[in-house]
Amino acid sequence: MNKVKTWEEYSEEDILEANIEKYNKEEIVKFYQDFDEPKYSYIEYTVIFNTLLQFLHKHLKHPVRAVDMCGGAGKAAFALKSCDAECEVTLVDLADKMLDIARLKAEKENISCRIILQDAFSFLANEAEEFDLIVFSSALHHFKDPVTLLEAAAKRLSPQGLIISIADPNTKIKSKRFRFLQFMASNRQLKKIAIKKSFNNLFNAGNKNGAGEEDFDVAEYQTRTGINDVGLSNDIKRAGLKPLIHMRYPAGEPMMTKIMPWLGLSWAFSMVMCHHAAFDHYHTNTDPLKREIKQNLPYRVKFMI
Repeated sequence: MNKVKTWEEYSEEDILEANIEKYNKEEIVKFYQDFDEPKYSYIEYTVIFNTLLQFLHKHLKHPVRAVDMCGGAGKAAFALKSCDAECEVTLVDLADKMLDIARLKAEKENISCRIILQDAFSFLANEAEEFDLIVFSSALHHFKDPVTLLEAAAKRLSPQGLIISIADPNTKIKSKRFRFLQFMASNRQLKKIAIKKSFNNLFNAGNKNGAGEEDFDVAEYQTRTGINDVGLSNDIKRAGLKPLIHMRYPAGEPMMTKIMPWLGLSWAFSMVMCHHAAFDHYHTNTDPLKREIKQNLPYRVKFMI
């Protein structure tokens, strides 16, 4: 999609189209096909999933029914299955080529996972189905209005269910300190890309079409500013949800995750949400959950709630 609008002018439909286009591109698909993700990356998935699946088991009389929304090649879906083989997992995404990667992995590793090609709002409009665990894995930043998305998800959430947002960027990603640290930690090729992008932004600063606005990826919409996670934790009230846990943390290469918290650069966030009625029952049990998460993560985290 050619960008001819300012950031604010893009609609949810524009962003949806950009995501379909991007995640069906051959070079993106090849990256996910070939990429063997280091074990240290996104370790919070297994830590948070293990903790919350055990928590749900105490309150449910059946296997956890989970859905990995906008799950791409299935990182969160397969992490859920590795934490709990009995978990009934559905993977939903709008890019068929990304789901092909997930299908191949599921077949190769004999993983039971229902896979559905559909956009998030269309899938969540299905009133016949509810889930005990709805996961948005690095997904909220792909939407213009994450609260409306979470409102749709809340309607598909079982009375005792949980919604988890995980590995989304907060506003720290736009700080000069974060950008500098990210640049210094990147390899030579990524440094070249960053320098080229900076020059392009300077060159286009006076362009009447760009109006001085820096380059951005429409598909990754919220990464232009990062998500105001504190504001989000307040705004989800309109979706009938309340946050049980809200944490900020670093993510990525081990040495960087050790350094970032001391520099105030815990750039990722995770939020665990539930219905208002469930909150009254659950919130007294959140301290043990937070202690368990904190003890099992190899870096410092900051609990906002």
